[in-house]
Amino acid sequence: MQDDHGVKRIFTFSWAYNLFQDLVGATKARRWVCEHFWQAKMGQKVVDIGCGPGSIVHLLPAGVKYVGFDISDEYISSARAKFEGDPDKVFLVGVAEDFVDHLPAQMQGADLVIINGLLHHLDDREALTALKLAHASLAPDGRLVCLEACFLVSQAPFARWVLKQDRGKNVRTEPEWKTLVAKVFEKSESYILTGLLRIPYTLIVIEARC
Repeated sequence: MQDDHGVKRIFTFSWAYNLFQDLVGATKARRWVCEHFWQAKMGQKVVDIGCGPGSIVHLLPAGVKYVGFDISDEYISSARAKFEGDPDKVFLVGVAEDFVDHLPAQMQGADLVIINGLLHHLDDREALTALKLAHASLAPDGRLVCLEACFLVSQAPFARWVLKQDRGKNVRTEPEWKTLVAKVFEKSESYILTGLLRIPYTLIVIEARC
């Protein structure tokens, strides 16, 4: 579930979303995750589930074949305009349920599937569908890397309050994230990250393999 009521509605516009992400340091944080976890290489295929306005594309190496999709027509229109003329950058409108049973050829055989800040907007059923799509998209030696908001068992009150203000209303604890991912992937590791953003916002990286 996503809260787009009141002032939060402004983030449905790609320009406002990108501006806020820059202000809180999300671009720098993604670059760090890109270097330490995504580690995509030239010529590989990357599938980005819930790609928003294509905010991570510029962080990936040249020559990466990229397929991203998002539920927002506005975000996808912005991404298509930005990367118009690049045949290796494909953007689709939809949700995981649209693709999981009829996997498009563009999504097949991915070396890396990225889910970046999407799952905490989804309930368990929706999140499992996204994870199943990731599993179906991966090549046999491919990897899934998720970056999500995370509650801690022991957490500073203000940090917990900040997480509760997120538009995504399904922020989970580390054990809950691991249990969810284990329903689809046999092998996974998780890493708690703090200090990546300019606000006290706790993140978790989950890396999974088929």
